[in-house]
Amino acid sequence: ISAVFRSPGRHGYAVEASPFIPNRLACAASQYYGIAGSGSLLVLDQTDAGMVLVRSWEWGDGLFDVAWSEANEHVLVAGGGDGSLQLWDSANQTAPLRVAREHTQEQQSCVDVLRR
Repeated sequence: ISAVFRSPGRHGYAVEASPFIPNRLACAASQYYGIAGSGSLLVLDQTDAGMVLVRSWEWGDGLFDVAWSEANEHVLVAGGGDGSLQLWDSANQTAPLRVAREHTQEQQSCVDVLRR
């Protein structure tokens, strides 16, 4: 099964399925193919009518990876072009729970962050 979700001005970099909620996906996306501009973190549900946006957040730099928590159905982490890792709660619509700025270059993979 394949589905399409159009997010104008954004290019997807990573898509991860929720380990808790069937048909729920998270997508890390960037402007201008990640070369410049901001990023978006999208939470999507695949329904009979197609892909539906559940929540989205904007980040000041491109986002290149996303991973769901294996312990909490609402928690996910995204890796940014500014070297940051952002911890998000999909039940909170305002800002990340925490931002770690430990890297000086792009965070291109965050799959192991939530497993530690």
